[in-house]
Amino acid sequence: MIDAGMIYVLLFISLYFEVFMLVIFLERRFRSIAPSSGALELPSVAIVVPCFNEEQTVASTLASLVALDYPVEKLEIIVVDDGSKDSTFKIINEFQKSLASNDASLLPRLSVFKKENGGKHSAMNFALEKTKASLIGCLDADSEVDRGALRAVVGVFESPEIAAVTPGIHPKTPKNLLQHMQFVEYRLSLFSRFMLAALGSVFITPGPFSIFRTEVVRNLGGWRHGHSTEDLEMALRIQKEGYLIANAPGAVVRTGTPSKLRSLFRQRVRWTYGFLRNASDYRSMFFNRSYGNLGIFVLPLSLISVGTGIFFFWHVVYWTLFGIVHVILRSLATGIYPHISLTSHSLYLATSVSWFLVYISLALMIGILAAGTMIGTEGKIPPRATPLFLMLYSFLVPLWLGAAVVRAVFKTGVRWR
Repeated sequence: MIDAGMIYVLLFISLYFEVFMLVIFLERRFRSIAPSSGALELPSVAIVVPCFNEEQTVASTLASLVALDYPVEKLEIIVVDDGSKDSTFKIINEFQKSLASNDASLLPRLSVFKKENGGKHSAMNFALEKTKASLIGCLDADSEVDRGALRAVVGVFESPEIAAVTPGIHPKTPKNLLQHMQFVEYRLSLFSRFMLAALGSVFITPGPFSIFRTEVVRNLGGWRHGHSTEDLEMALRIQKEGYLIANAPGAVVRTGTPSKLRSLFRQRVRWTYGFLRNASDYRSMFFNRSYGNLGIFVLPLSLISVGTGIFFFWHVVYWTLFGIVHVILRSLATGIYPHISLTSHSLYLATSVSWFLVYISLALMIGILAAGTMIGTEGKIPPRATPLFLMLYSFLVPLWLGAAVVRAVFKTGVRWR
C-alpha cells in the first residue's frame, strides 16, 4: 500500500498546484500587462545573434530582425560568429553587404564580429562590451521574430523592478510527427510561462528573444556558462538579486525544433541537466520565503516533478515486466495456459496509477486549451497532434529526465551539440 499511498500524495500535491495555477490564470488573463501605447519614449535596444554553424537559418533570422517595427536609430543588431566551421560567417557578410546597398537611413545598424569558439555565454558577453543600448536581448540564429515583437516586449519594461521580459515562443511550421508533438508542447509552455510570470517565478529566460536591462546584466557580471544553460542560470541570478522577470505573450517569436528523436533527446537532456545543476548551485533559494512563490512553490515542485516523472515511468515498467515474468513462470511450472490475475495489491496499485495518468492528461489538456485563449482564433482548436502528445510524447519525457539525473549525479557535463 506504500506505493499507492505515495501516488495519491503526489496526486494531491499536483492537483492542489494545478487548481492554484488555474485560479491565478483566470484572475490575471484579462488584466495582463499590456504593451505601452507609445506615449513613452522608446529605449535603445541591442539584439545579439550568437552563431555557431547556423548557415541554414541565420539569413532568415537576420531578415526578421531588420524588418522589426522599431525606430532604426534606436535598434542595433550585433552578430557574433562564435567560431563557426561552416559558411555561417560568409552568409552573414553577404547579408550585411546586401543591406549596405539599400538606404542606410531606413535600416538598423548591423555589426558583425567573429571570435574563437567559447560558448553562447561568451558570445553574449562579447556583445555586451560593444553596446551602450539601454536594453539588450538575444535571438538564437534558428529563430525568427514577428514584426511587432520588440514593441510588445519593450512595452512591459515599465516597472524598474522588471529586469527581463520573455516573449511568446512558438515553433516553426512542423514537418514531421515529432515536430507536431513538440508543437503541442510549445503551446502548453505558453500557458506555463505566462503563469510563472504572474506568480513572479520565472526561472528561465529562453534564448529566442528574451530582453534584459543592460545595466542589470552588467551589474550581475554578465552571462555565465551555467552548465550549458546560461539562460536558466541568468534567470535564477536575476531573481536572487530581487528583480522580476515578466512575460509578453503577444511578442511572437518562432524557433526551430529538433526533427529527429536523437537530437531532441540530447537537447532535453541538456535542459534538464542544466536545471538540476543550477538548482544545486542555487539551493539556498529552495523553500526560502524571501523569494516568494519561486522559492516556496515553483522551484521545489519543479524538482519534484522530475522525480515524479521518473518514478511513474519506471514504476509502470517494473510492474508490467513483473507481471509478464510471473505469468510465464507460472505457466512453465503448471502447464496452465497463461492468464492474468490481479491481486488486491496490484489492482489497487493499477487503479492509483490509472487515476494519476488520467489526471495528468486532463491537466495537460486544460493547459493547452488555456494557452489557446492567449493566441486568438487560431488557438481555439487544440493542435491536431494533441492526442499523440498525451499518449506518446509524455512517455518519452522520463527517458531524458532519467538520463539527465544520472549525468547530474556524476557531473559528467553535457555538450551543446
